[in-house]
Amino acid sequence: MVGKMNDNNPLIIFGSSRSDGDTFKALQTIFKDTPSIPIVDLNKLSISYYDYSHQNIDDDFMPLAEKMVMHNPIILATPVYWYTMSAIMKTFLDRWTDLLDLKKEMGRQLRGKSLFVIAVHKGQCEGFESAFSQTAKYMGMHYGGCYFYHAHPDEIASKVNLVNVKPFLEKLFKAPE
Repeated sequence: MVGKMNDNNPLIIFGSSRSDGDTFKALQTIFKDTPSIPIVDLNKLSISYYDYSHQNIDDDFMPLAEKMVMHNPIILATPVYWYTMSAIMKTFLDRWTDLLDLKKEMGRQLRGKSLFVIAVHKGQCEGFESAFSQTAKYMGMHYGGCYFYHAHPDEIASKVNLVNVKPFLEKLFKAPE
């Protein structure tokens, strides 16, 4: 069942090859002082690659899409692998095409929602946000930006991560303009 959008009802979609790795640690750091936010771990779902003949329609993508339309903002959390999102996150985003082909009404319910990204990295991230910002634009969503979490185990990175949490959360819980 597709439902009505709720504002200030965030959903985190977490896509990493390790469910207990640096990206999960970043989520714990960022959201430690906020009310509980549901987290969907893409590793625990079976979502196959986009298929033009829609042979994969019975996998876990559509139930997750139904959940997405019930939440706002949507937060995608991914490590940075080879200067881009994880493969599992890319597969998930590719499947948004089903919301343009098969479930157009559900896809339309994403319009006006906010999309945020949390990226966990140990190096350069130049150009990383483009795929997300362009996807949001194409879907009629508001792109709220990316929180870059430094996964270095040193004290400087830890301090930078903590300093950046408050402005990110303020932006996350503020209504789009």
